[in-house]
Amino acid sequence: EDNKKAEKKKAEDNKKAEEAKEKEKEKRDASIIRVKKEIYFLGGTPITEFEVESDDQYIAALRKQIEDLKLQKEAEEKEIRESIPEWFVKLPQSSDETIYVRGTDISDDLQLSIDLATNAALRSLGKKLETRLNSKAKETVKQAGIGSNKTSKSEFNRISSIVVKEVTVSGWEVHETKMIPLENGDYRSFILLKYPVGQALKAYKAEIDNSPELKGRLTLIKNTDAYKELEKAVAQYSGS
Repeated sequence: EDNKKAEKKKAEDNKKAEEAKEKEKEKRDASIIRVKKEIYFLGGTPITEFEVESDDQYIAALRKQIEDLKLQKEAEEKEIRESIPEWFVKLPQSSDETIYVRGTDISDDLQLSIDLATNAALRSLGKKLETRLNSKAKETVKQAGIGSNKTSKSEFNRISSIVVKEVTVSGWEVHETKMIPLENGDYRSFILLKYPVGQALKAYKAEIDNSPELKGRLTLIKNTDAYKELEKAVAQYSGS
């Protein structure tokens, strides 16, 4: 009888020990997943498990990796803060005639870092020009009294999109640029682009004048103050 009780107790103890072991393992696994996620978030790649002997050592090694990544990130950020050019922080003021936009990016290839920074600046240029052209379109449509005409409105939107696409391909010039080698072997490029607004307005006016969709309303459009201002800006830009 006593033996049976002792065996039962032993079995229960073993079961409890197994359950506790299992819970401990689950906790460790969850901890490993959490720490790995943080490493990925910091831009690193977690070390592999076979590099260490036990789970506890693995977690400790991963935590050490996090600390190292944080230090590296801090050093990079400090380096970037110290190397950001003044013209990038204090952009030249854009005007009716000129738009200034900036971009920055990192790559392990110097030329690619310049290209990525340029693309970032061009995206910004596209958005700024789209805002300007859309407000001109709204003014023109309103003044011409064709605001209720869906075809005309969507044609103006289409023209704005065409012009914005053209702008990001050509016409802009690099005003300032700076490349910085980072400690990890990557490069960070800063770029400042300058764009003459008159060029976009010239393309915009040409699209309006030659649009088959707006042909029937072109006289109304040309009589608006908004169009006359557009003509004036284009003439000034073209030097005619």
